[in-house]
Amino acid sequence: MTDAQGTRNPIREGETPLAGSNLLGNDFRPEGRRAAGRWITAFGVGLLLLSGTALAAATPTPPETSTQAAPPGKLLDQVIAVINDQPILASTLNRESRQISTVLQAQGTPIPPANVLRHQVLNRLITKTLELQMARRLEITVNDDQLNRVLAEIAQRNHLTLAQLPQALKTQGQSYTNFRNTIRNQLIIRQLEQQEVAANIVVTPAEIRQYIQRENRAKTGDMEYKLAQILLAFPANAGPGAITATLKQAQKLESKLQSGGNFSSLAVAKSAGPNALKGGTIGWRKGADLPTIFAAVVPRLKPGEISAPIEGPSGYHIIKLLAVRKPRSRLIGIQYHVKRILIRPNPIRTLKQSFRLAVKLRDTIKAGKTRFAAAAREYSDDPNSAGNGGDLGWISPGNLAPPVAKAVTALAPGQISRPIKTLQGWELVELIAKRKHNMGEDARRNAAYQAIFQRKLREQLAQFKRTLRDQAYIHILDPSLANPVTGQGKNQG
Repeated sequence: MTDAQGTRNPIREGETPLAGSNLLGNDFRPEGRRAAGRWITAFGVGLLLLSGTALAAATPTPPETSTQAAPPGKLLDQVIAVINDQPILASTLNRESRQISTVLQAQGTPIPPANVLRHQVLNRLITKTLELQMARRLEITVNDDQLNRVLAEIAQRNHLTLAQLPQALKTQGQSYTNFRNTIRNQLIIRQLEQQEVAANIVVTPAEIRQYIQRENRAKTGDMEYKLAQILLAFPANAGPGAITATLKQAQKLESKLQSGGNFSSLAVAKSAGPNALKGGTIGWRKGADLPTIFAAVVPRLKPGEISAPIEGPSGYHIIKLLAVRKPRSRLIGIQYHVKRILIRPNPIRTLKQSFRLAVKLRDTIKAGKTRFAAAAREYSDDPNSAGNGGDLGWISPGNLAPPVAKAVTALAPGQISRPIKTLQGWELVELIAKRKHNMGEDARRNAAYQAIFQRKLREQLAQFKRTLRDQAYIHILDPSLANPVTGQGKNQG
């Protein structure tokens, strides 16, 4: 629930923020880009690990304000919102807003008015805070070795060593300690989402067949579309009057866009979608993977064109088609027949206990006291494979988590890996056989699986975040941040 009423709660010298205070780092997620100058930014972790660079061109953010002692009674900071029992401070919101402005500037996106930007940034800070709170309850952590590996990769992509990274950040006015905390938090959140959402997604053979059939029937099924969207969300428990009012807002916004309004800027300012602070860009989607409400509209657009408002379950969407492409088919040479046991931590089993169980299972299997398939049926937390004795069938390394792929390719047929740490927990894999194979239709099935999985992941992540917010106590103390237009409190996932 959200309580947007209340007065500012200043923190003065000698006073302490509310218990549980955790000043979170930056969590913006710009697309990777290479441009003039060198600027290190903290990516969303998925992009950080997959994109080729973390460079952007921008004016360096000013260094953090000095922490020298202030005269007695001088305002140092203030609580602007309380999330359950944890405050969000004005200094945190200001720092995040400056970083977002830097990224928008580097992308060439006009920066919206300060109150609008701060409202959007606060919404994301609230969601991030709730996810980190849940991760703490589940004892999800990222140790220094894991963190240093990711930081080393960031440094390498910026043509630096890990030892050079702190000085490079200092030169740009950024704190290395804050940067480490930012990346650690992003890794923790990704691990939470993997454990609580992604690991529970099931894609059935029937769904894959239906996807390929739709792709065969649709002339545009194998085309890919790069899209951006603006979502004007319905209010909670919206009746016919509220839905009509939202439609009128969407039509007015479409008219402004068709008259030359900047889509990215208006997405940052107006959209309730999860990609609002990326200018609304949602990336590439295959024709067969378009949501039903978009499927009849997107293929008719030309690059640069904007749709009329499209009604969906959560509000009205305005879609912009950025680009179209026909992907080239890829042939994969080597496949591995693999069985898997996943041991996930849960409320009654910590990560360390999960590791000890994985070690015990491996020792038991190697001693001949049980078979890998029997152990998988009894202990594996993978809903897709446990019932099949952990059998994943023939699979290419690219469809496995990187640490699992590395372990599998090092095994000989019949061997069992040591416990492998992944974002889901601890894994054991047994290599049954390997083969050279022309993928052909297998590549299409793999692509269909990935498309269905990603669609379900997007939907279930959005629901997961909405549920977190619905179940939380959210008290916004600054009325100007509750809603930049009406000043009324509102939950947005």
